[in-house]
Amino acid sequence: MSITRNVATILKEHVALEVEGIDRMYLNVYVPRLQWEQGVVGFFQNHLGQPVASSALMAPRTQALVTAIERFVKGRSIPGASRPRSTDGSRRLNSSPKNSSVR
Repeated sequence: MSITRNVATILKEHVALEVEGIDRMYLNVYVPRLQWEQGVVGFFQNHLGQPVASSALMAPRTQALVTAIERFVKGRSIPGASRPRSTDGSRRLNSSPKNSSVR
């Protein structure tokens, strides 16, 4: 005779590794209605009260979020918060003069 067990019980009894720290954490937000054109238009027109949906309206909101996160992190001892982004190095390489001897 076998007893039916649920997945949570099985996993609870067989935990091999438990991590209580976060090395890296990414903020990902998925809003299904913003994944299609009409959803974006509705967001700008109905939520923000803008007459026209334009990508020019996105940059200030993104920069405001980044600034708020940087302000929050500044002055707190958050490990890894001051690491340069992986794209910073490629930006320096891409900004080199076109007449450069490096090709």
